[in-house]
Amino acid sequence: MKRPLSAGGVAVLAVAAASMTLGDFRAGQLSLFLSLAVLAVSLDLVWGYAGILSLGQLLPFGIAAYSTARLAAAAPSATLPALLLATLTGAAVAAGVGMAAFRRRPTPVVIGLLTLVLSLTLEQVAEQWRDVTGGFNGLTDVPRITVFGSEWSDSAQDLFISVLAVAVIAGVGLLVRRPIGAVLVGVRDNERRMEALGYDTVALRVWVFTVGGAVAGLAGALYVHRTGFVSPQIFGFALATNVVLWTLVGGRGTIIGPVVGSLAINFASATLADVWLQYWTLATGAIFVAAVTLVPEGLVPSLLRMAGRPARRSRGPRLVATPPASADGSAVFEATAVDKSYGLFKVLDGVTLTMDEPELRCLIGPNGAGKSTLLDILCGQQDCQTGSITMLDRDCTGLKAWEFARHGVSRKFQSPQVIDSLSVAENIAVAAWGADPSPWRLSVTSWEARVPQASLRILERTGLDTRLDSSAGGLSHGDKQWLEIAMAMAGNCRVLLLDEPTAGMTASESLAAAELLREVHTDYRLPVLIVEHDMAFIRAVADRVTVLARGSLLADGTVAEVESAPEVAAVYGGVGE
Repeated sequence: MKRPLSAGGVAVLAVAAASMTLGDFRAGQLSLFLSLAVLAVSLDLVWGYAGILSLGQLLPFGIAAYSTARLAAAAPSATLPALLLATLTGAAVAAGVGMAAFRRRPTPVVIGLLTLVLSLTLEQVAEQWRDVTGGFNGLTDVPRITVFGSEWSDSAQDLFISVLAVAVIAGVGLLVRRPIGAVLVGVRDNERRMEALGYDTVALRVWVFTVGGAVAGLAGALYVHRTGFVSPQIFGFALATNVVLWTLVGGRGTIIGPVVGSLAINFASATLADVWLQYWTLATGAIFVAAVTLVPEGLVPSLLRMAGRPARRSRGPRLVATPPASADGSAVFEATAVDKSYGLFKVLDGVTLTMDEPELRCLIGPNGAGKSTLLDILCGQQDCQTGSITMLDRDCTGLKAWEFARHGVSRKFQSPQVIDSLSVAENIAVAAWGADPSPWRLSVTSWEARVPQASLRILERTGLDTRLDSSAGGLSHGDKQWLEIAMAMAGNCRVLLLDEPTAGMTASESLAAAELLREVHTDYRLPVLIVEHDMAFIRAVADRVTVLARGSLLADGTVAEVESAPEVAAVYGGVGE
């Protein structure tokens, strides 16, 4: 049985037919605008999916264009291999910028300004470096693509550029439809949660920036062959802002949106320049203002919404049950003489806390006692000034949150931290993939996740297993709490840290939560440390209770022992209240 053509295959055939039937002028425009569309798609990959606003996407684009022009002039027969070289050049440029920029975790605004300044600086360098770049006038008479010593005609080259551009766009679309696409959305929407699942978000940002640079580099090579020249303006502010404009108008985070935006705006601008020479720039600006005002989310998402379809379709990963991770008889954790201060305010003062065997322990204390801070330190979300952290027989002092997670330490935060843009099933799958989060593996693997039985039991007992295709952002507060707990248990969970898991629940819901957590702890021998205020919940769930007050350890023992301790009652106002 013959398989139907994919959407990408149909698009390639359609653009090939259009290039051969439109006539030389329109076919040339199509190939030019499609090469620019590839540039816009490279921006959409890093901005729309990973949340990196790069106003300097012209860096890999322009450097690859200049490299292609110089190589084509020196060795015309090497123009096809030069396309690969341009791709690698773009990747190398983006990787260098990414490694220098992201390791200090700058804000999106800083990244945008930094990349823009780099691009504008390179424009000035290109204007002055005449021996290499041709100065202000640039490099002209770039040879057309040559194969086996024969230079292609304009029509043959236009056909090749158009087809290759669409194939690259389809390839990027296929990439983001793999699990790595959901992971990048998670990094964009909730970096803290992704690190707590085991993802090195800095490395992921560098990776996607590098891939985006490779796509931009190939776009630069196609562009320079189509135009036949390259000048310093290729790094300029006008083109940088236009790429952002095309992506916004078409709809970022969709891949097809930037293509629609690029083609629509460029063809409209070219047409207006022909028929309304004096005012075409003003008319183009008016069209942009109208588009942003009427369809702020972009043309493609707006049209999909009108058709009753979501802008991003859930992939519906298959969740496969696996045995839970085991602590292998090792001591669970030991925090020794931990200090933490914010300026002059001492949050933790020489706190030592140990768990020698799997138990279900509650950490309680008045507001401001340092409970959540201690939980942050136990999972690498914060560093301690002094002291040490040993987790599962490994010294984890100073490790990053994602390193703690890969070692088996899982965390639920005080307020629910889920990835709203993904479905319930995708949230669980992303959490499970955190145990082996290689972006290359996630770019080719299937939509299947091996999820520990304990996590699946949480889904079943809370009814979330019947809502796997629902958007996580549309869940109630209580359901988000349970989804986050299931996510924390979905990866390599060997120690579970829960920060106020019953916040916002009714008394009966809290008791049901206590019963479920005790069941999971008992059946899977899972060590659990819970920060909580609800004493009814604590009495129902805890094997042991530790009390913090003013950043110091005040008491430790069974629930009955802690409730009867006079020193606890003195600072806590009565634990049993």
